[in-house]
Amino acid sequence: EQVTIGLHGKELFRDAEIKINFGRRYGLIGSNGSGKTSLLAAIAARELPIPDHIDMWFVHKEAEPRKITALQSVIDIGAKEFQRLEELTTKLMEEDAEGNMEIIEAIGDKLDHINPEHFEARAANILWGLGFTTAMMNKNTEDMSGGWRMRVSLAEALFQEPTLLVLDEPTNHLDLGACVWLEEYLAQYPATIIM
Repeated sequence: EQVTIGLHGKELFRDAEIKINFGRRYGLIGSNGSGKTSLLAAIAARELPIPDHIDMWFVHKEAEPRKITALQSVIDIGAKEFQRLEELTTKLMEEDAEGNMEIIEAIGDKLDHINPEHFEARAANILWGLGFTTAMMNKNTEDMSGGWRMRVSLAEALFQEPTLLVLDEPTNHLDLGACVWLEEYLAQYPATIIM
């Protein structure tokens, strides 16, 4: 409630009420400079009261150019998330297993869903949907254009499947086939999307 956002002295939103419900898809529509990206950035920075246990991913810039393949970059994101969730479960159990049981069960369901044995196949499937060939999946991100690194960034987010997926103009660097695939993928997305 009473959300006010300004940028460079210009007031974008004043005393607005923002409700984000689990499982919904939200699309922000407005002219250039109306504050869409600023609102997404505020949400991603948790400037709004989003509970800490809600994991979030903000796709707004391309993946870093590194000596790592697109496929490995996506797999590494999954491995880091799997480790983070295991550590969080341990911490929550040590703090108050009974009081944190609901969150622990939700994390357990997510851990079951992101089985490390399937990381490579899932990552390749997402990259393929975004237009990557097998050769391109095995190309280092440092050897890719900004548009292809943006696709890698999008693939990392989709692979992680955060509870709150925040996308800033995700189709800017996609061809028609990848746009159609992304639309179908997001239609089945199991959590919340704001774009």
